[in-house]
Amino acid sequence: MTDEQTVEKALHWMMENVTKLAQATANRKYLDDYKKVKHSTLMLAAPKGTDSYKKAWASAHDDYDEVLKGLKISVEEETRLKHLFTIAEAKIEVWRTLQANSRAGVG
Repeated sequence: MTDEQTVEKALHWMMENVTKLAQATANRKYLDDYKKVKHSTLMLAAPKGTDSYKKAWASAHDDYDEVLKGLKISVEEETRLKHLFTIAEAKIEVWRTLQANSRAGVG
């Protein structure tokens, strides 16, 4: 059952975690852009060869792999927080619907 206490907890959780969500989004966006910079930097540092060789060398480099792993973690954290916010919003919406139904004499 969704009651007023559940709604208050959901709102409190959202207020306490909004900065975490913002930081997770910022981290993901930063790493998404940084991945391109790192790849370009590695291509410039690659041994002489064709562009295809340099791209392959940069893509296979451990430094690039580390950026990709960091991006994976940041996407996971951002997604997790967004889903938790969606769940909190759904709890609040259920409560609102129950309140409206109660005022209308439904249920």
